[in-house]
Amino acid sequence: MSQNIPEKQWAQVIEKTGGPVEYKQIPVQKPGPDEVLVNIKFSGVCHTDLHAVNGDWPLPTKLPLVGGHEGAGIVVAKGDLVQDIEIGDHAGVKWINGSCLACDFCQQSDEPLCAKALLSGYTVD
Repeated sequence: MSQNIPEKQWAQVIEKTGGPVEYKQIPVQKPGPDEVLVNIKFSGVCHTDLHAVNGDWPLPTKLPLVGGHEGAGIVVAKGDLVQDIEIGDHAGVKWINGSCLACDFCQQSDEPLCAKALLSGYTVD
């Protein structure tokens, strides 16, 4: 893990379905063993973020939630199992954060349809 990682960060946070979106300080999460921590430099907001705020999709929204899933930045820390990404690398955050990789959808490269998909800015921060 890298040094000089702040303990807190500023973020737009959805505390409850229906809003409001609050700009506040939250803890900086530590990456898990197979994760990287990205210092986001740019992030987009799209209509999916409105669905997260309004809770009008059939999937439950993680609350509280830091919205946004179209980010790009620099890797500042990594877990012990990460071998193919280095601190200082540029990285993008995509919609699919993870999936089961075992269901029929995942086996056909349709991870967005996986019932266990993890969605950036919707089910995970």
